[in-house]
Amino acid sequence: MSVFLVHGFRWARNDIRVHVVLQEVDDAAPNNLMYGDSEEAMNENFRDLYPEPMANLPPLRFIEPLNPNNEKFKYPSEPYAFIADVVVQSEDYIDVTQAMNQGQIPAAQWDAMADLRDVLAEGEKIGWFVVHNGDRELAKQERLKKEEHGVRCTDNEEDAFEEKEAIESKYSKELSEQVARLQVPSKFNGKGDVSEVSPRIDKKSGKFKKLFRGDSR
Repeated sequence: MSVFLVHGFRWARNDIRVHVVLQEVDDAAPNNLMYGDSEEAMNENFRDLYPEPMANLPPLRFIEPLNPNNEKFKYPSEPYAFIADVVVQSEDYIDVTQAMNQGQIPAAQWDAMADLRDVLAEGEKIGWFVVHNGDRELAKQERLKKEEHGVRCTDNEEDAFEEKEAIESKYSKELSEQVARLQVPSKFNGKGDVSEVSPRIDKKSGKFKKLFRGDSR
């Protein structure tokens, strides 16, 4: 399990999924922004949408808090990821005091992160976080290794993988249907400026609702 010390803020998973769909960020994996070309794709998208704050930031990292033993969440991802401008990674431990002293944040960079936070995750705290990441794909990789060596998985292992894939497929379809029903207002520009509209999940109905800047409902 990897340990990350990150400076940044949390970004809710539902907002990540909506952003990726509306912005058509095809190379980003909304359920896990650490895989494939997701980070590069998201940085490119942010530079297009938010050029002013991004000009004062290094390439951003998107860090996922993944616990492969956590049975609390039904779907194969945690409810948020971290957007970070400073990341320290270790496989065992991190000297937090030393890392934070070495990672002093310039004022312009901190302000840029605050501007980005206000657009993407208004109300979230900007600070230092310790994030643990246990790769959820490890079991699948082990399965492929077994098959390469002619060792078949047990029936229980096969059933677990099939159930996981069915859940991902079902949830992806439900998300697409909900996003398709979003009523995008006229002031929502062609580039999909999420500073103007920020869909959220209504806790009672489970459906998307739109919150505009300054709308406290």
